[in-house]
Amino acid sequence: MAQRVEPVEHRASELIEIRPVAVAVTGGMRPLFLRWLCIATASGLVLTALALGGFARGANGAPLAVTLLIVAATVALAGFAGLLHWRADVTLVRGDEAELERLRHDANLVFYAVALFQVLGMIGALLGYREQAHSAALPDGQAAVHALTVGLGNGLTATLAGVVCSVIVWVMFLHLQHELDRPR
Repeated sequence: MAQRVEPVEHRASELIEIRPVAVAVTGGMRPLFLRWLCIATASGLVLTALALGGFARGANGAPLAVTLLIVAATVALAGFAGLLHWRADVTLVRGDEAELERLRHDANLVFYAVALFQVLGMIGALLGYREQAHSAALPDGQAAVHALTVGLGNGLTATLAGVVCSVIVWVMFLHLQHELDRPR
């Protein structure tokens, strides 16, 4: 038995309901993360230029270990900051206040690293200066001066690493904090 279908005439505007839709960041453009990526790339170029320019040439011992620790921690924290920027892109679009507070809390970890890197740089400097204290006991004056300059250079290498890396992390923190605190 065939069923009869009656024609229904509707205008297209009656069938389609048009409503404004908020565009969410879901795998598309992530402006905050992309700006972080630019900061991270520029920071990587600065660290590479310093390394190629002889930044740590001749460094050895404990100050070199502190310098490598600072640079490795900077890479890890920069990655964490990138993750926070990634999360912030979605959270800022949604306006979820609870998640924004969690992001602000997590961003404080990046903030604390700024001071930590500076302190680690100073520890590296003190270890380098400690090396030079042993040079005073050397009987040969020329060897003592050489040991003194090597110790100073090692200490300054760690200090410079601490300062440069803290500036890198500080810029990433400020970039994120500015977006999280911006009035909406």
